[in-house]
Amino acid sequence: MKTRPLHVLLAVLISGLAAAALSTLAPDATALPMYAQRSGRTCANCHVSPTLEDEEGWDNPELMARKCTLTCISCHVDPTGGGQRNSSGRYFAQSTVSMFHTQDRSYSDHDRELLPNDARWKLQQWLGEEIDAEDGDPSDGRVIPSSYEDVLAGMGEGQTGRGLQWGKPLGGPAEMAFWDGRYADLNADPAFQLGGDARGAFWSGSESVFPMQIDLHGAVHPVEHVTFATTLAAKGRTRVGPRVYPRRAFGMIHELPGMSWVKGGIFLPSFGIYHDDHTAFTRSEFEMDISEPGDTVTGVEIGTAPNYPFATASVFRTGMYDPEEVGWGSAVNLGWRDLGWSLTGHGMIKQRDAGRGDLTAAGVTWGFNPAYYLEWLPVTYLGEASAGRKTYAEGGVLNAEDYAAVNHEVWWLLRNGVNLRGKYDVSFSDLDSFTSMQRRAALGLEVSPIPGLTFTGFGRALQAPGDPRWHPDVLFMTHLWF
Repeated sequence: MKTRPLHVLLAVLISGLAAAALSTLAPDATALPMYAQRSGRTCANCHVSPTLEDEEGWDNPELMARKCTLTCISCHVDPTGGGQRNSSGRYFAQSTVSMFHTQDRSYSDHDRELLPNDARWKLQQWLGEEIDAEDGDPSDGRVIPSSYEDVLAGMGEGQTGRGLQWGKPLGGPAEMAFWDGRYADLNADPAFQLGGDARGAFWSGSESVFPMQIDLHGAVHPVEHVTFATTLAAKGRTRVGPRVYPRRAFGMIHELPGMSWVKGGIFLPSFGIYHDDHTAFTRSEFEMDISEPGDTVTGVEIGTAPNYPFATASVFRTGMYDPEEVGWGSAVNLGWRDLGWSLTGHGMIKQRDAGRGDLTAAGVTWGFNPAYYLEWLPVTYLGEASAGRKTYAEGGVLNAEDYAAVNHEVWWLLRNGVNLRGKYDVSFSDLDSFTSMQRRAALGLEVSPIPGLTFTGFGRALQAPGDPRWHPDVLFMTHLWF
Protein backbone atom coordinates (compact mmCIF):
# COMPACT_ATOMS: atom_id res chain seq x y z
CA MET A 1 0.00 0.00 0.00
CA LYS A 2 1.22 3.50 -0.76
CA THR A 3 1.64 5.95 2.09
CA ARG A 4 -0.07 9.30 1.83
CA PRO A 5 2.29 12.25 1.33
CA LEU A 6 0.64 14.42 3.96
CA HIS A 7 2.67 17.52 3.19
CA VAL A 8 1.57 17.49 -0.46
CA LEU A 9 -2.06 16.89 0.42
CA LEU A 10 -2.02 19.74 2.91
CA ALA A 11 -0.30 21.99 0.39
CA VAL A 12 -3.12 21.51 -2.12
CA LEU A 13 -5.83 22.31 0.42
CA ILE A 14 -3.94 25.20 2.04
CA SER A 15 -3.32 26.81 -1.35
CA GLY A 16 -7.04 26.66 -2.00
CA LEU A 17 -7.84 28.20 1.36
CA ALA A 18 -5.26 30.93 0.81
CA ALA A 19 -6.78 31.85 -2.55
CA ALA A 20 -10.20 31.91 -0.93
CA ALA A 21 -9.00 34.15 1.88
CA LEU A 22 -7.40 36.59 -0.56
CA SER A 23 -10.66 36.79 -2.49
CA THR A 24 -12.43 38.17 0.59
CA LEU A 25 -9.95 41.03 1.11
CA ALA A 26 -11.05 43.18 -1.80
CA PRO A 27 -11.41 46.87 -0.96
CA ASP A 28 -14.97 48.04 -0.31
CA ALA A 29 -15.77 50.21 -3.35
CA THR A 30 -18.94 51.04 -5.27
CA ALA A 31 -26.27 30.70 -9.88
CA LEU A 32 -24.80 27.92 -12.91
CA PRO A 33 -22.84 28.63 -9.67
CA MET A 34 -21.19 31.33 -11.76
CA TYR A 35 -24.60 32.85 -12.46
CA ALA A 36 -25.42 32.77 -8.75
CA GLN A 37 -22.17 34.42 -7.68
CA ARG A 38 -22.49 37.02 -10.45
CA SER A 39 -26.03 37.88 -9.37
CA GLY A 40 -24.76 39.49 -6.20
CA ARG A 41 -24.28 42.77 -8.06
CA THR A 42 -28.05 43.39 -8.31
CA CYS A 43 -31.15 42.07 -6.59
CA ALA A 44 -33.53 42.23 -9.55
CA ASN A 45 -31.99 39.43 -11.64
CA CYS A 46 -34.60 36.83 -10.73
CA HIS A 47 -37.76 38.73 -9.88
CA VAL A 48 -39.62 41.95 -10.61
CA SER A 49 -38.72 44.80 -8.27
CA PRO A 50 -41.72 45.79 -6.13
CA THR A 51 -40.46 49.36 -6.00
CA LEU A 52 -41.65 49.82 -9.59
CA GLU A 53 -45.21 50.07 -8.32
CA ASP A 54 -44.80 50.48 -4.58
CA GLU A 55 -43.55 53.94 -3.62
CA GLU A 56 -42.91 52.79 -0.08
CA GLY A 57 -40.42 50.24 -1.39
CA TRP A 58 -39.78 46.76 -0.13
CA ASP A 59 -39.24 45.87 3.51
CA ASN A 60 -36.96 42.86 3.85
CA PRO A 61 -38.77 39.94 5.47
CA GLU A 62 -37.34 38.32 8.57
CA LEU A 63 -34.32 36.15 7.76
CA MET A 64 -36.15 32.83 8.06
CA ALA A 65 -38.87 34.04 5.66
CA ARG A 66 -36.54 35.26 2.89
CA LYS A 67 -36.28 33.48 -0.44
CA CYS A 68 -33.18 35.41 -1.53
CA THR A 69 -30.09 33.22 -1.67
CA LEU A 70 -27.05 32.71 -3.92
CA THR A 71 -27.28 28.92 -3.74
CA CYS A 72 -28.72 26.50 -6.29
CA ILE A 73 -32.19 26.41 -4.68
CA SER A 74 -32.80 29.99 -5.84
CA CYS A 75 -33.10 28.88 -9.50
CA HIS A 76 -33.66 25.10 -9.57
CA VAL A 77 -36.37 22.69 -8.48
CA ASP A 78 -33.60 20.42 -7.19
CA PRO A 79 -32.18 22.42 -4.24
CA THR A 80 -28.61 21.26 -4.93
CA GLY A 81 -28.67 22.39 -8.54
CA GLY A 82 -28.96 21.32 -12.13
CA GLY A 83 -32.01 20.27 -14.08
CA GLN A 84 -35.38 21.95 -14.13
CA ARG A 85 -35.67 25.63 -13.30
CA ASN A 86 -38.19 27.07 -10.87
CA SER A 87 -39.98 30.39 -11.39
CA SER A 88 -36.97 32.40 -10.23
CA GLY A 89 -34.67 30.47 -12.58
CA ARG A 90 -37.06 30.87 -15.49
CA TYR A 91 -37.34 34.61 -14.89
CA PHE A 92 -33.54 34.91 -14.67
CA ALA A 93 -33.16 33.03 -17.96
CA GLN A 94 -35.70 35.24 -19.71
CA SER A 95 -34.60 38.58 -18.25
CA THR A 96 -30.84 38.46 -17.70
CA VAL A 97 -29.02 35.65 -19.51
CA SER A 98 -29.75 36.40 -23.18
CA MET A 99 -29.17 39.28 -25.58
CA PHE A 100 -32.88 39.65 -26.33
CA HIS A 101 -34.92 39.31 -23.18
CA THR A 102 -38.63 38.61 -22.77
CA GLN A 103 -38.91 39.89 -19.18
CA ASP A 104 -37.80 43.21 -17.69
CA ARG A 105 -34.04 43.57 -17.23
CA SER A 106 -32.49 44.58 -13.95
CA TYR A 107 -31.66 48.30 -13.85
CA SER A 108 -27.97 47.39 -13.48
CA ASP A 109 -28.00 45.80 -16.93
CA HIS A 110 -29.46 48.73 -18.89
CA ASP A 111 -26.02 49.99 -19.93
CA ARG A 112 -24.89 46.55 -21.09
CA GLU A 113 -27.41 46.12 -23.89
CA LEU A 114 -26.08 45.03 -27.26
CA LEU A 115 -28.75 46.89 -29.26
CA PRO A 116 -30.25 50.38 -28.88
CA ASN A 117 -33.24 50.64 -26.56
CA ASP A 118 -35.75 51.15 -29.39
CA ALA A 119 -34.74 47.93 -31.11
CA ARG A 120 -34.66 46.05 -27.82
CA TRP A 121 -38.12 47.24 -26.77
CA LYS A 122 -39.65 46.38 -30.13
CA LEU A 123 -38.22 42.87 -29.98
CA GLN A 124 -39.37 42.46 -26.38
CA GLN A 125 -42.92 43.46 -27.33
CA TRP A 126 -42.85 40.97 -30.20
CA LEU A 127 -41.53 38.13 -28.02
CA GLY A 128 -43.28 38.94 -24.75
CA GLU A 129 -46.47 40.18 -23.19
CA GLU A 130 -47.15 43.07 -20.87
CA ILE A 131 -48.71 42.39 -17.47
CA ASP A 132 -52.32 43.57 -17.45
CA ALA A 133 -52.94 45.91 -14.53
CA GLU A 134 -56.47 44.49 -14.27
CA ASP A 135 -54.94 41.30 -12.90
CA GLY A 136 -53.75 43.18 -9.80
CA ASP A 137 -55.55 44.82 -6.90
CA PRO A 138 -58.32 46.90 -8.51
CA SER A 139 -58.21 49.36 -5.61
CA ASP A 140 -54.86 50.87 -6.55
CA GLY A 141 -53.76 49.16 -9.77
CA ARG A 142 -50.74 47.48 -8.19
CA VAL A 143 -49.88 44.06 -9.57
CA ILE A 144 -46.60 43.22 -7.77
CA PRO A 145 -47.02 41.90 -4.22
CA SER A 146 -44.65 43.44 -1.70
CA SER A 147 -45.64 41.29 1.26
CA TYR A 148 -47.29 37.99 2.09
CA GLU A 149 -50.39 39.93 3.09
CA ASP A 150 -50.62 41.20 -0.51
CA VAL A 151 -50.39 37.63 -1.75
CA LEU A 152 -53.18 36.46 0.56
CA ALA A 153 -55.26 39.36 -0.71
CA GLY A 154 -54.88 37.99 -4.25
CA MET A 155 -52.47 40.53 -5.66
CA GLY A 156 -50.64 39.20 -8.73
CA GLU A 157 -52.53 35.91 -8.89
CA GLY A 158 -53.65 34.28 -12.11
CA GLN A 159 -50.44 34.46 -14.14
CA THR A 160 -49.94 31.62 -16.59
CA GLY A 161 -46.69 32.64 -18.29
CA ARG A 162 -45.11 31.03 -21.33
CA GLY A 163 -43.94 27.46 -21.18
CA LEU A 164 -44.99 24.10 -19.89
CA GLN A 165 -46.38 24.98 -16.46
CA TRP A 166 -49.97 24.41 -15.38
CA GLY A 167 -52.25 24.66 -12.40
CA LYS A 168 -51.77 25.52 -8.76
CA PRO A 169 -51.03 23.29 -5.74
CA LEU A 170 -53.71 22.75 -3.15
CA GLY A 171 -53.42 24.66 0.09
CA GLY A 172 -51.58 27.65 -1.36
CA PRO A 173 -50.15 30.12 -1.55
CA ALA A 174 -47.56 29.46 1.14
CA GLU A 175 -45.31 32.21 2.48
CA MET A 176 -42.12 30.39 1.39
CA ALA A 177 -43.51 29.52 -2.06
CA PHE A 178 -42.77 31.71 -5.07
CA TRP A 179 -45.53 34.33 -5.49
CA ASP A 180 -47.45 35.18 -8.65
CA GLY A 181 -46.80 38.74 -9.76
CA ARG A 182 -43.22 38.77 -8.43
CA TYR A 183 -42.06 37.04 -11.65
CA ALA A 184 -43.92 39.12 -14.23
CA ASP A 185 -46.36 36.98 -16.22
CA LEU A 186 -44.87 33.62 -15.16
CA ASN A 187 -46.83 31.01 -13.27
CA ALA A 188 -44.72 31.28 -10.13
CA ASP A 189 -45.97 28.21 -8.28
CA PRO A 190 -47.27 25.61 -10.79
CA ALA A 191 -48.70 22.25 -9.85
CA PHE A 192 -47.23 20.61 -12.98
CA GLN A 193 -44.26 21.54 -15.12
CA LEU A 194 -42.03 20.07 -17.79
CA GLY A 195 -38.58 21.14 -18.94
CA GLY A 196 -35.60 19.96 -20.87
CA ASP A 197 -31.88 20.40 -21.51
CA ALA A 198 -30.00 19.30 -24.62
CA ARG A 199 -26.32 19.86 -25.40
CA GLY A 200 -24.54 19.03 -28.63
CA ALA A 201 -20.87 19.50 -29.39
CA PHE A 202 -18.16 19.42 -32.01
CA TRP A 203 -14.68 18.41 -30.84
CA SER A 204 -11.70 18.84 -33.13
CA GLY A 205 -9.93 15.94 -31.44
CA SER A 206 -12.37 13.45 -32.92
CA GLU A 207 -13.56 15.67 -35.78
CA SER A 208 -17.11 14.66 -34.93
CA VAL A 209 -20.41 16.12 -33.79
CA PHE A 210 -22.00 14.30 -30.86
CA PRO A 211 -24.72 14.73 -28.21
CA MET A 212 -23.46 15.62 -24.75
CA GLN A 213 -26.72 15.76 -22.83
CA ILE A 214 -30.38 14.98 -23.44
CA ASP A 215 -32.54 15.47 -20.34
CA LEU A 216 -36.28 15.65 -19.84
CA HIS A 217 -37.44 17.13 -16.54
CA GLY A 218 -40.79 16.88 -14.81
CA ALA A 219 -42.18 18.05 -11.47
CA VAL A 220 -45.51 17.59 -9.71
CA HIS A 221 -46.34 19.94 -6.86
CA PRO A 222 -49.74 18.63 -5.65
CA VAL A 223 -49.87 20.56 -2.36
CA GLU A 224 -47.79 23.33 -0.87
CA HIS A 225 -44.53 22.12 0.69
CA VAL A 226 -44.50 18.85 -1.31
CA THR A 227 -42.92 18.19 -4.73
CA PHE A 228 -42.05 15.08 -6.73
CA ALA A 229 -39.39 15.68 -9.37
CA THR A 230 -37.53 13.61 -11.94
CA THR A 231 -34.95 13.97 -14.69
CA LEU A 232 -34.85 11.27 -17.37
CA ALA A 233 -31.41 11.30 -19.01
CA ALA A 234 -30.20 9.73 -22.25
CA LYS A 235 -26.51 9.12 -22.98
CA GLY A 236 -24.65 7.76 -25.98
CA ARG A 237 -22.00 5.92 -23.96
CA THR A 238 -21.57 5.30 -20.24
CA ARG A 239 -19.03 3.50 -18.10
CA VAL A 240 -21.75 1.37 -16.52
CA GLY A 241 -25.54 1.27 -16.52
CA PRO A 242 -28.26 1.96 -19.11
CA ARG A 243 -28.21 4.64 -21.77
CA VAL A 244 -31.56 5.99 -20.56
CA TYR A 245 -31.87 6.33 -16.81
CA PRO A 246 -33.31 8.58 -14.08
CA ARG A 247 -30.66 11.06 -12.97
CA ARG A 248 -33.15 12.39 -10.45
CA ALA A 249 -36.30 10.86 -9.02
CA PHE A 250 -37.18 12.09 -5.57
CA GLY A 251 -39.91 13.33 -3.31
CA MET A 252 -39.26 16.51 -1.38
CA ILE A 253 -40.69 18.48 1.52
CA HIS A 254 -39.62 22.08 0.97
CA GLU A 255 -40.74 25.72 1.27
CA LEU A 256 -39.75 25.42 4.92
CA PRO A 257 -38.41 28.40 6.93
CA GLY A 258 -34.87 29.37 6.02
CA MET A 259 -35.27 27.91 2.50
CA SER A 260 -34.93 24.45 4.04
CA TRP A 261 -35.82 21.06 2.60
CA VAL A 262 -35.75 17.28 3.00
CA LYS A 263 -35.68 15.01 -0.02
CA GLY A 264 -35.42 11.29 -0.61
CA GLY A 265 -34.84 9.21 -3.74
CA ILE A 266 -32.32 9.26 -6.59
CA PHE A 267 -29.92 12.20 -6.86
CA LEU A 268 -26.28 13.26 -7.25
CA PRO A 269 -24.66 14.13 -3.90
CA SER A 270 -23.81 17.77 -3.22
CA PHE A 271 -20.01 18.07 -3.41
CA GLY A 272 -18.05 21.08 -4.62
CA ILE A 273 -19.08 23.28 -7.55
CA TYR A 274 -21.77 21.97 -9.90
CA HIS A 275 -20.07 22.94 -13.19
CA ASP A 276 -21.82 22.85 -16.54
CA ASP A 277 -18.64 21.10 -17.75
CA HIS A 278 -18.88 17.60 -16.30
CA THR A 279 -15.39 16.77 -17.67
CA ALA A 280 -13.76 19.18 -15.19
CA PHE A 281 -11.27 17.23 -13.08
CA THR A 282 -13.00 18.35 -9.87
CA ARG A 283 -16.16 16.63 -11.16
CA SER A 284 -15.11 13.58 -13.16
CA GLU A 285 -12.38 12.42 -10.76
CA PHE A 286 -14.61 12.63 -7.68
CA GLU A 287 -17.50 10.56 -9.07
CA MET A 288 -19.60 13.66 -9.76
CA ASP A 289 -19.98 13.17 -13.53
CA ILE A 290 -23.56 13.72 -14.67
CA SER A 291 -22.89 11.57 -17.74
CA GLU A 292 -22.21 8.49 -15.59
CA PRO A 293 -25.32 6.67 -14.25
CA GLY A 294 -23.09 4.93 -11.70
CA ASP A 295 -22.38 8.25 -9.98
CA THR A 296 -26.02 8.69 -8.96
CA VAL A 297 -27.11 7.39 -5.57
CA THR A 298 -30.31 6.65 -3.64
CA GLY A 299 -30.73 8.22 -0.24
CA VAL A 300 -31.93 11.09 1.90
CA GLU A 301 -30.73 14.70 1.87
CA ILE A 302 -31.46 17.64 4.17
CA GLY A 303 -30.47 21.23 3.60
CA THR A 304 -31.02 24.88 4.36
CA ALA A 305 -30.09 28.17 2.63
CA PRO A 306 -31.25 31.17 4.67
CA ASN A 307 -29.81 34.01 2.61
CA TYR A 308 -26.00 33.79 2.71
CA PRO A 309 -25.11 30.66 4.73
CA PHE A 310 -26.08 27.22 3.47
CA ALA A 311 -25.65 23.61 4.56
CA THR A 312 -26.45 20.29 2.90
CA ALA A 313 -25.97 16.75 4.24
CA SER A 314 -26.92 13.39 2.77
CA VAL A 315 -26.64 9.67 3.46
CA PHE A 316 -27.06 7.26 0.56
CA ARG A 317 -26.64 3.84 -0.97
CA THR A 318 -24.28 3.35 -3.92
CA GLY A 319 -24.29 0.80 -6.75
CA MET A 320 -27.63 1.47 -8.44
CA TYR A 321 -26.41 -0.09 -11.70
CA ASP A 322 -23.42 -2.18 -10.63
CA PRO A 323 -23.73 -4.90 -7.96
CA GLU A 324 -19.97 -4.72 -7.35
CA GLU A 325 -20.31 -1.13 -6.18
CA VAL A 326 -23.10 -1.62 -3.66
CA GLY A 327 -22.26 0.17 -0.44
CA TRP A 328 -23.11 3.29 1.50
CA GLY A 329 -21.90 6.84 1.70
CA SER A 330 -22.40 10.34 3.04
CA ALA A 331 -21.70 13.88 1.79
CA VAL A 332 -21.73 17.38 3.27
CA ASN A 333 -21.46 20.78 1.62
CA LEU A 334 -21.67 23.99 3.63
CA GLY A 335 -20.41 27.53 3.76
CA TRP A 336 -21.23 31.17 3.08
CA ARG A 337 -22.15 32.66 -0.31
CA ASP A 338 -22.23 36.43 -0.01
CA LEU A 339 -22.91 39.15 -2.61
CA GLY A 340 -19.25 39.80 -3.35
CA TRP A 341 -17.54 36.58 -2.26
CA SER A 342 -18.07 32.99 -1.19
CA LEU A 343 -16.18 30.40 0.84
CA THR A 344 -17.42 26.84 1.31
CA GLY A 345 -16.21 23.40 2.31
CA HIS A 346 -17.30 19.93 1.24
CA GLY A 347 -16.60 16.29 2.04
CA MET A 348 -17.73 12.83 0.98
CA ILE A 349 -17.13 9.21 1.93
CA LYS A 350 -18.15 6.04 0.07
CA GLN A 351 -17.63 2.55 1.50
CA ARG A 352 -17.81 -0.28 -1.08
CA ASP A 353 -16.49 -3.83 -0.94
CA ALA A 354 -15.61 -3.99 -4.65
CA GLY A 355 -15.80 -2.03 -7.88
CA ARG A 356 -14.14 1.36 -7.48
CA GLY A 357 -13.60 0.65 -3.79
CA ASP A 358 -13.71 3.16 -0.94
CA LEU A 359 -13.53 6.90 -1.46
CA THR A 360 -12.72 9.64 1.04
CA ALA A 361 -12.61 13.21 -0.29
CA ALA A 362 -12.74 16.80 0.92
CA GLY A 363 -12.11 20.27 -0.41
CA VAL A 364 -12.89 23.96 -0.46
CA THR A 365 -14.45 26.32 -3.00
CA TRP A 366 -14.26 30.08 -3.20
CA GLY A 367 -15.61 32.90 -5.30
CA PHE A 368 -15.08 36.60 -5.86
CA ASN A 369 -17.47 38.98 -7.58
CA PRO A 370 -15.71 42.32 -8.26
CA ALA A 371 -18.88 43.65 -9.91
CA TYR A 372 -20.47 43.94 -6.47
CA TYR A 373 -17.76 46.42 -5.46
CA LEU A 374 -17.06 47.99 -8.87
CA GLU A 375 -20.10 47.92 -11.14
CA TRP A 376 -18.00 48.86 -14.16
CA LEU A 377 -16.00 45.64 -13.72
CA PRO A 378 -18.44 42.77 -14.49
CA VAL A 379 -15.97 39.96 -13.74
CA THR A 380 -16.70 36.88 -11.62
CA TYR A 381 -14.26 34.22 -10.46
CA LEU A 382 -14.86 30.76 -8.96
CA GLY A 383 -12.33 28.22 -7.76
CA GLU A 384 -12.17 24.80 -6.15
CA ALA A 385 -9.48 22.58 -4.65
CA SER A 386 -10.37 19.00 -3.70
CA ALA A 387 -8.30 16.02 -2.64
CA GLY A 388 -9.18 12.39 -2.04
CA ARG A 389 -8.07 8.85 -1.41
CA LYS A 390 -9.30 5.75 -3.23
CA THR A 391 -8.75 2.36 -1.61
CA TYR A 392 -9.42 -0.78 -3.59
CA ALA A 393 -8.37 -4.44 -3.79
CA GLU A 394 -6.57 -5.72 -6.87
CA GLY A 395 -5.13 -9.21 -7.15
CA GLY A 396 -5.55 -9.77 -3.43
CA VAL A 397 -3.52 -6.64 -2.65
CA LEU A 398 -5.02 -3.55 -1.04
CA ASN A 399 -4.05 -0.41 -2.95
CA ALA A 400 -4.50 3.24 -2.10
CA GLU A 401 -4.29 6.26 -4.39
CA ASP A 402 -4.10 9.83 -3.14
CA TYR A 403 -5.07 12.42 -5.74
CA ALA A 404 -6.21 16.02 -6.07
CA ALA A 405 -7.73 18.49 -8.52
CA VAL A 406 -7.93 22.27 -8.72
CA ASN A 407 -10.28 24.32 -10.89
CA HIS A 408 -10.30 28.03 -11.74
CA GLU A 409 -12.92 29.77 -13.87
CA VAL A 410 -13.36 33.46 -14.76
CA TRP A 411 -16.25 35.10 -16.63
CA TRP A 412 -16.34 38.62 -18.07
CA LEU A 413 -19.84 39.85 -18.88
CA LEU A 414 -19.15 41.84 -22.05
CA ARG A 415 -22.84 42.43 -22.72
CA ASN A 416 -25.98 40.68 -21.60
CA GLY A 417 -25.88 37.40 -23.46
CA VAL A 418 -22.15 37.66 -24.29
CA ASN A 419 -19.58 36.23 -21.86
CA LEU A 420 -15.84 35.81 -22.20
CA ARG A 421 -14.85 32.65 -20.30
CA GLY A 422 -11.47 31.44 -19.10
CA LYS A 423 -10.78 28.09 -17.40
CA TYR A 424 -7.73 26.40 -15.92
CA ASP A 425 -7.82 22.87 -14.48
CA VAL A 426 -5.04 20.90 -12.78
CA SER A 427 -5.12 17.35 -11.47
CA PHE A 428 -2.69 14.98 -9.76
CA SER A 429 -3.67 11.34 -10.23
CA ASP A 430 -0.97 10.34 -7.73
CA LEU A 431 0.18 12.75 -5.04
CA ASP A 432 3.31 10.66 -4.54
CA SER A 433 4.60 12.02 -7.82
CA PHE A 434 4.21 15.41 -9.45
CA THR A 435 4.82 13.71 -12.82
CA SER A 436 1.20 12.57 -12.58
CA MET A 437 0.07 16.17 -13.07
CA GLN A 438 -2.08 17.07 -16.05
CA ARG A 439 -3.33 20.53 -16.94
CA ARG A 440 -6.01 21.96 -19.19
CA ALA A 441 -6.46 25.63 -20.11
CA ALA A 442 -9.34 27.06 -22.12
CA LEU A 443 -10.47 30.44 -23.40
CA GLY A 444 -13.87 30.82 -24.96
CA LEU A 445 -16.87 32.96 -25.84
CA GLU A 446 -20.44 32.22 -24.81
CA VAL A 447 -23.33 33.81 -26.70
CA SER A 448 -27.01 33.50 -25.72
CA PRO A 449 -29.06 35.25 -28.41
CA ILE A 450 -32.53 34.42 -27.03
CA PRO A 451 -33.82 32.69 -23.90
CA GLY A 452 -33.34 28.94 -24.23
CA LEU A 453 -30.41 28.96 -26.66
CA THR A 454 -26.67 29.26 -25.97
CA PHE A 455 -23.59 28.81 -28.17
CA THR A 456 -20.15 28.32 -26.62
CA GLY A 457 -16.78 27.95 -28.30
CA PHE A 458 -13.51 27.09 -26.55
CA GLY A 459 -9.93 26.99 -27.68
CA ARG A 460 -8.23 24.57 -25.32
CA ALA A 461 -4.84 23.07 -24.61
CA LEU A 462 -4.07 19.90 -22.65
CA GLN A 463 -0.78 18.88 -21.10
CA ALA A 464 -0.84 15.16 -20.33
CA PRO A 465 1.12 13.55 -17.45
CA GLY A 466 4.81 13.24 -18.29
CA ASP A 467 4.43 15.17 -21.54
CA PRO A 468 5.92 18.69 -21.62
CA ARG A 469 4.01 19.61 -24.78
CA TRP A 470 0.63 21.29 -24.87
CA HIS A 471 -1.89 19.69 -27.23
CA PRO A 472 -4.48 22.16 -28.57
CA ASP A 473 -8.04 21.43 -29.59
CA VAL A 474 -11.32 23.24 -30.24
CA LEU A 475 -14.70 22.53 -28.65
CA PHE A 476 -18.00 24.05 -29.79
CA MET A 477 -21.19 23.47 -27.80
CA THR A 478 -24.86 24.28 -28.25
CA HIS A 479 -27.26 24.28 -25.30
CA LEU A 480 -31.04 24.23 -25.72
CA TRP A 481 -33.27 24.43 -22.67
CA PHE A 482 -36.89 25.10 -21.79
